[in-house]
Amino acid sequence: MERIAEPDELMLRFGRTIPSLTLASSSPNRKALLEGCGCHVRICAPEADETRNGSSPEEIVTSIAGRKMEAYLGSGSYDRDSIAVAADTLVLIDGRLLGKPEDEEDARRMLHSLSGHEQIVLSAAAIKIPNKEPYIILDKASVIFRTLSDDDIERYIATGESKGAAGAYRLQKTGYTLVDRIIGDWTTVVGLPLRAILDSI
Repeated sequence: MERIAEPDELMLRFGRTIPSLTLASSSPNRKALLEGCGCHVRICAPEADETRNGSSPEEIVTSIAGRKMEAYLGSGSYDRDSIAVAADTLVLIDGRLLGKPEDEEDARRMLHSLSGHEQIVLSAAAIKIPNKEPYIILDKASVIFRTLSDDDIERYIATGESKGAAGAYRLQKTGYTLVDRIIGDWTTVVGLPLRAILDSI
């Protein structure tokens, strides 16, 4: 897969539509994506319960995004005049959910399981528009990994990009080199489904 050109048409449209917002997330990927759109981003990420509760992967990821938004709305940093977005992302492969790796060994296991396989990336976004009730949207994308050698995996682990990344890779950095192709919106894979957000407002 080739490196993603930035900013693309979707990012430019997002930045024109939402020039500033509050991001209720500490994710550097989501912040970088929004800044690449030309958005002025205010970060406010209060502690939220990220327990995986739910009867389906979709329910789990939307529930976590919703709890992140609830934590922001209940915090002293809540800005009633700002659009706010909270998000969560999970990777689903062979019926198993992959979140963020606990350590390098866990990241190594995740990348081995993704090698040569198709995965489903679920990204949920909780959105609060001034004077409206918060709501949650969900988007899915398929990611097909190329077959990775042990050396490929070790080189990627050495970059440190696996830390804090769902599925142990970051598409926007050098993680794109692990991927053969994407079916769906690449921003959903990054962790913030820009197209679905725009379609919802």
